[in-house]
Amino acid sequence: MHLPILSSVAFLAPFTSLAAAASIPRDAPEAPDAGTPSALPHITSLSYSGNGCPSSSPGVERTGSGFSDIGFRLNGFAASLPGIETSTTACQVHLQATGCTAGWQVGIQSATIKGHLVLDPGASITWYLTSYWSENAAVTNTITGTISNTGSSRLDQDVAKSANAGAVAWSPCTRGGDGSLGILNVNFRVALDAPGKQYGYFGKDAGTATAESWNYVWRQC
Repeated sequence: MHLPILSSVAFLAPFTSLAAAASIPRDAPEAPDAGTPSALPHITSLSYSGNGCPSSSPGVERTGSGFSDIGFRLNGFAASLPGIETSTTACQVHLQATGCTAGWQVGIQSATIKGHLVLDPGASITWYLTSYWSENAAVTNTITGTISNTGSSRLDQDVAKSANAGAVAWSPCTRGGDGSLGILNVNFRVALDAPGKQYGYFGKDAGTATAESWNYVWRQC
């Protein structure tokens, strides 16, 4: 029996109403930690879809140097109240990676979201980060959290919140050949809510970009 070992991943995200393929920079070599594959995977394909990924420039900016250190800057992601049409926003990232040592599985164990939040008293926001692998799409992992303004004055500040997954959606077991992990799909969504016409906003401001980070967990299979 092998215990899962965590390895950090940074992720920052914006979102597009049409799926948009990204150019993939060459990953820098990554040194594996003890308990992770001796050869860590490298990203071969990225694309994005969802109403939170506007196709207008600049859309999604990738940061980070490899699979275990990946980021996406969210330049057009925003949700606001009042208004049902604008109260929820989502973006899904579709990621493929190869080159992993045979006999390993990986999944997302925890996540942190950051952004600028404005909530009138009584308003709230719930965020969701759902991941699944295309090869086993019925098995999903949703990490979620809620921020509510229970005070008497407007909340207007940068926020950073973290949460853990209840269960991990594992990748296929890597085999010989190209060491493919399969296709990882990660959907980040926020939903604002209020009992009346309170104002709410989540997104970026002049000094803050919306961001996510993930923690991966590995196991042998």
